[in-house]
This record gives sequence, C-alpha cells and structure tokens, in this order.
Amino acid sequence: MPSKELVWTGPSGTTLPASCSDPQDIVQYANGLNDKQKRDIARAFEHGAYDMGAEYTWRRAMVRLKSTLKTLGMGFIGEMLNDDDIDEYSNIDIVLNDYSAINLAEQLGAINSTGALKLRHALEVISHFLSDEAEKNNEELSKIDAASLVGSCVRYVLGETDISIAIEFSELRNRLFSETLSLADPQIQQLLDSPPFYIKTVVSVLLSGIKNEQGAAQEHAVGNLGVLIHSIWNHIPEKDKWQIGNAYRDATAAGDISAAKGLKNALLKVKGFDYVPENLRSSTFRKAAKSLIDAHFSINNFYTEAPLVASLSKLGSSIPAPAFIECVQAYLCVYLGNSYGISHAAFPIAKAELLKIPEDRWRYYFDKVVASDEIILAKLLSDKPIKKFSTLIQDHLGFLVNSESLNTEVLKLVKALNDGNEGRVSAIARKLYDKIRGK
Repeated sequence: MPSKELVWTGPSGTTLPASCSDPQDIVQYANGLNDKQKRDIARAFEHGAYDMGAEYTWRRAMVRLKSTLKTLGMGFIGEMLNDDDIDEYSNIDIVLNDYSAINLAEQLGAINSTGALKLRHALEVISHFLSDEAEKNNEELSKIDAASLVGSCVRYVLGETDISIAIEFSELRNRLFSETLSLADPQIQQLLDSPPFYIKTVVSVLLSGIKNEQGAAQEHAVGNLGVLIHSIWNHIPEKDKWQIGNAYRDATAAGDISAAKGLKNALLKVKGFDYVPENLRSSTFRKAAKSLIDAHFSINNFYTEAPLVASLSKLGSSIPAPAFIECVQAYLCVYLGNSYGISHAAFPIAKAELLKIPEDRWRYYFDKVVASDEIILAKLLSDKPIKKFSTLIQDHLGFLVNSESLNTEVLKLVKALNDGNEGRVSAIARKLYDKIRGK
C-alpha cells in the first residue's frame, strides 16, 4: 500500500558537518549532553580509549531515548511491547532493553527509519566489542567504528536540545481516545493509505486504550477499532491479528464487559475468532521466545543464548499456533546469528528445533509472516546470516522454491537464498523491509 504522505514521521536528525569525522569533534554537537559529559567523552577518545568513549556515549543516548518514551506511561509501553507484565510501576531500564527502545522510538516517530537502522547497527557493534568473546579474542573497537557509533548517537538522539514523540502521532493518539472517527476522516484515510508499519502501531495504540483506559476514552478506542478493522485486517501482520485475539481473551478473563463486547464485535466483522487463543499454554512459549530474542540483542548474547534456547526447546516441539511466529523468530535469530557470527553452544539447539517444524508451518511462515518479519529481514542485510539462511533453504527447505502460494517478492527471496546469491538476497530483503515502513 504505497503512501504519498506518511501519517507521522520521525525527525531526520541533527546535521553534522562533512568535515567532522573525529569522535571528540562529533560529540561537541551533542546538545543533549552537558559540558562535563562532552569533555569526558572527548578525553577518552583523545587518549585512545575508543571503547570507553563509545560505551559512555551509547549509554547516555539510550538513557535519553528511554526517558522520552517513558513520558507516554509504562502501561502504554507494555501494550506496545505486548507484554502483560509491564505496568505503571515497572522500571523502564528493566523492561525496555536498548533494541526494544530503538524499535519503539521508530514506531512512535521519535527517530526516523534511517536513524533506527543505524542505531541498531551501532548496538550490534557496541554489544560485540563489550562482550567476553571480543575480550577473549583481543578484539578492539577501531576509531572508525567508534566515530560511526558516536555519529549515529549524536545525529539521532543526542544532537537535539529536546527529542519528543512525533507531533502527528501524538495528535492522532489523542483523537483515537477522544472521539470515534469515521472512515471518511482525512487522517483515517491517510492511515489506510500508509504502510503496514503505521497501521500496526495504531492497532497497538487502540488495544492499549481498550485495556488501560476507562469510560469515554475506552469507548472511543473500542469504537475506532470497530471502524478500522474491516479495512485493515488484510494489511496487518499475522502477529498483530493474534494480538487482537489475545486482547479479547484477556478482556473476557478480566470481566471487562464493555471491552470484551467491542472486541468481539470487531472480530466478528472479519471472521477473526481463529486468532483467539484457547488456553494459556501459548503464553509460556511466547514469554520464553521473548526472553531469547532479548538476550540475542544484548551484550554477551553468544553466552546467554544457550540456556534460554534450551529452555524454549524443552517446552516441546508442538508449538501452539498463537506462539508460533515468536518461536520461529527466536530460533531463527539464534540460527542466523549476526554479522559477527553465531553462538556455537546455542546454534545446534536452534537448528534442531527448526528442523522439527513441519512443512505446512514453514509454508505458513513464508506465505504469511516473513514479508513483515522486520527482525529476520534486517538480518538478511548482513553476509553471515544470509549464508546461514541459504544453507537452511538448500539443505532442508527446498520445497519452498517451487511453492505457488508465495507472493512474488518472497518467492524471489527464497530462490535467491537457494542460489546463494547474497547480493540479490540483501536487495530483496531491503525492499521488503523498506516497504513495511513506506520508504
């Protein structure tokens, strides 16, 4: 669904002079740091302590980013992350890791998609060089890598005097809770003409309102979901359809009659009751998968992944349908690794579990999920994960190459993986990734 004008966009970041290439010079443009912090960072780089200076810059950037997100309320953050354990009393530094903070900031327009991509790359770099693996191998962060990391932090987080959620997003969010809109509303028309990335964000916002708001605000959230659902149902990822089904289950269990009725009516409009979980078994799988994904994007992931992937595998090979997407995503994260390699302890377990997945479920993943799986698509921008995925296709998933059910771009991706054409895989993955965001 192409869009001429996005519903909301994040800022393009602080412009840095082209001649500004040294980290100690770049940090001077960090208006979000005080003079002492700038001096401390500059001094670290002047003395060749690139890892120390980069780490401090990164930490300050993440503190600032999380503080901005916290202004929306922890309950809202919990809903956006689809985590029932997060409430208003939760500590943001515990529940929101750096990877999740970057993704959420992108969703809400605090940073743009380019900034989010560069910050995720910076996270991978800093996580690797602070890991036990890097220390064991005597790997050191280079000045070039440090400058790139500091540049991303300054340009997209630390450069502005104040960073905030996109005004357009805030205005739309307020309207969703203060009035019941119509499909003819210009802002709704703009939303419906936007990429799935924006639509799924609005779905999460509405579900948050249905769960956490009361009175008129809840009624408007329910009403707006009912207005939108028929138009958006075929344009949101499978994962988000399950999110709506989960919301209905939770509202019913909590005895929230108004929310349950509204969600039921919405699901009836799209014959969506196949996405309502039958039991709590799926939540156990989903939580285990989330813990594994969180570890994968954290420091020392090559060591922390092994016990977590083992725990997930011990839950059983019969993965409940509501948890299937998260579990496959988690196993693929471990199997594909990152641009620095894989966890040698975790990899065999993940591979074994992936090979247990039956053919029909793989067809479902590639037909319905992979084109909107941002985590896996992002991995296919790096050579080492591409090689791993190619091996998986070539050795075990060859039946997908001639699948008639896959959409054109996904089929091209599968064939490129099967051919081991890394450049073509990266180009197709980039196209699919950008399509989600409307670039």
